[in-house]
Parts: sequence; structure tokens; C-alpha cells
Amino acid sequence: MHRLFSIAVLLLAGLARAAETNAPPALTLDDCLAEAVRKQPDVAAAREAVQRSEFQYKAALTAFLPQLSASASASRSGGSANGVTDNNFVTSLQAQESLYTGGRDTALLAQRSAERELSRAVLATALAQLSYDVRVAFVRQLYGADLITLSGAIVTRRSGNVDLVSLRFDGGREHKGSLLRMQAILSQAKFEVQSAGRAFAVAQQRLAVALGRPEPVPAVQGKLEDAPLEAAPDFEQLADAVPVVRQALAQAKAAREGVRVAKSEYLPSINANASVSRSDDVFFPQENSWSVGVSLNYPFFPGGRNIMNVRSAQSDEKRSALLARSQWQQALLNLKQAFADWQDAHEKLRVQREFLQAAELRAEISRNQYAIGLLSFDNWDIIENDLITQQRAELAARRDVILAQIAWEKARGASLLPQK
Repeated sequence: MHRLFSIAVLLLAGLARAAETNAPPALTLDDCLAEAVRKQPDVAAAREAVQRSEFQYKAALTAFLPQLSASASASRSGGSANGVTDNNFVTSLQAQESLYTGGRDTALLAQRSAERELSRAVLATALAQLSYDVRVAFVRQLYGADLITLSGAIVTRRSGNVDLVSLRFDGGREHKGSLLRMQAILSQAKFEVQSAGRAFAVAQQRLAVALGRPEPVPAVQGKLEDAPLEAAPDFEQLADAVPVVRQALAQAKAAREGVRVAKSEYLPSINANASVSRSDDVFFPQENSWSVGVSLNYPFFPGGRNIMNVRSAQSDEKRSALLARSQWQQALLNLKQAFADWQDAHEKLRVQREFLQAAELRAEISRNQYAIGLLSFDNWDIIENDLITQQRAELAARRDVILAQIAWEKARGASLLPQK
């Protein structure tokens, strides 16, 4: 019976790894990222926002170019007094150039540049979040498959332990309580296989959600391998480049330029204009005329609206500057915490591997000692349980160090997805 269950466990592990020939191909991490970025609406919306900001920036540049227009008119007039009917045809070409707007055009261009940087930072944030979500879900599915395999191996070992104790019990060298305990431990191991299978199904669905799929992802291809730990970076310099900080700084810059835009209402505007035209009573007009001029406009009292606009813009500038400072401080804290967590996870994995190595050697020795009667059941049971505990802990530590690395990269705003 125990052998049949072990075979079933191996088949379950095979399903988790998509070993069957009729199963769809397992997805790599690159496959998952490529699929997610195609289906993620937040990223698509952020990219459209970048395009929109580019167009608005180029629109602001047009304020520095001359404005040209052409017009044509035709009219016919007459009266009953003399019975004469007059025709009038006019064509004209006008040009206007803004010479001075109180700095409004320059400030507006700088404001649009800041908004362009803001949209790019928003896109970087969306890509970093999506990369994080997909990678975490991918790692958890890998871990779920490995946990099924490990749980199956534990069932096989527990089954062998039951057989060993049964032989000693049949020979009168072990009591009934030890045999019942081994059987109960085997039942627990079988339960943990079933639990691992259910957890794997949840992990499959979690990855499906990250990819925007309605159905679970059958299998993924990869290993729980951690990257080497980096040297401690310059956290303050990294904090400047975090996308959320870039967003806040861009908003602060836009608000600062908004003050200049508002203050331009205090100053006059100067425009140069020129026109050439032709008029006649027949088409095409032949009589030429032209004009060149400069105009000045100074709205010295628009009802106090300009004063309120400046004060509102100044308040927004202060608010944005405070928020940018707060975002920078929070980003600095997040970076230091994420890097410390990654360091801790690396150290924990190294120590856990030492514990596992020791537990494997102790279990090998104690099993032989118990088989020949040199070790009591209680001591052997403790060593066997410690081996299983260390095996599970080592697998969890491998998962956690990768998750800590992913969290560190997210704190930096790094992404495995292309910006364009």
C-alpha cells in the first residue's frame, strides 16, 4: 500500500513539472513576462500617457514659431438709389510672431518637459510592479512544484521507516507505540503531499492572474537559483533614481514652472504682425496692400484673478516639494530595508544548507545504528524529524532568497520588461 502511494506521489510531481508528452510546453520566465506585458492594461495605458506627453511637449514648442494664416472673401453689394452693384474680392496672408509673453511660453515648455518626465516615471513604475508580480508568482509556482517533489520523497522515506520499525516490532525488539507513531507520521507525510498539491494549484492560479489569463498556468520551466549578493550600494544615489521619486520630482518641477506661468499674467505681451493682401472688384484681385506692426497688450487689472492664480500656484509648488521630499525619504528607507532583507535571506540560506548537510549525515548514521539496535527509537525519531524539518527549511530558504532579491529590485524600480 505504501509503495502504491509513493508511485502516486511521483506521478503528482510529474504533473507539476509537466512531464507528460501531451501537456502544453512549460513557460519560462521570459515567456511569462512577454505574455504579461502584452495583456496588462496598466502598462498599455502608461505607454499611451507617455505618447500624449510627447505630443503636448511638441505642441508647447509651437509657441516659439510664427503663426501663419490665409484668408479670402468675396462680396456683392448694391442699392435702389443708383441701381449700381459692386463686387469686392479680397485675398490676404497674415503672419504673427510672439515677441514677449512675460516668460509664459518658456515656463509652459519647461512644465510640459516635466510632465513628460512624469509620464515616463509612471511607466517605469508600472513596469517594475508588473515585473515584480510576475516574478513572484513564477517563483512561487516553482517552489510549489519542488515542494510536491520533496513531499513525495518524504513519504518514501517515512514509508521505509514504517517498514523498518515493523520488522523490529515483529522481531520483538520494538513496542507497539513506536510502530503506531511511525504510521501516524507516515499519514502526516501523505497529508502534506495533498496539501502541497493544493498549494501548487493556488500558485498556478496566482501566476495566471499575473499574466492576465483566465485559466491556470500548467507548468513553468526554471530552478530556484539565487543570484550572488551585491556589494552595498550608494542608497541615497539610488533613491534619486527610484521611479516614484522621479514622479514626485517631476511633479514638483511642473508646479514650480506653474508659478512662472501664473506670474506671466502680471506682465504685458508683445506681438509682431505683418500682412499682405489684394483686393479688386474682379477675380483674381490685382490691387496690392500690406501692413507691418507691433502690438502690446497689458491687462493691468483682470479683477484680481492673476493674484489668486499666483497664490494657488505657489501653494501647489510648496505641496509638491514637500511630497517629493517625503517620497525620497520613504524610498531611501525601502531601499535599505530591502537590501538588508536580501542580505539576511542570503545568510539564512547559507546557514540552512549547513544544517541540512549535518542533518543528512546524522540521519544516515542514526538509521544504521537504529537498525542494529545501537540507538533508541526516541533518539532516532528525533534525528529523522530534524532531517525532514531541515529539508523543508532549506527549500523555503531558497525560495525566500529569490523573493528577497526580487523585492530589492522592485524597491530600486528595476524591471525585466522593456521600456518601449
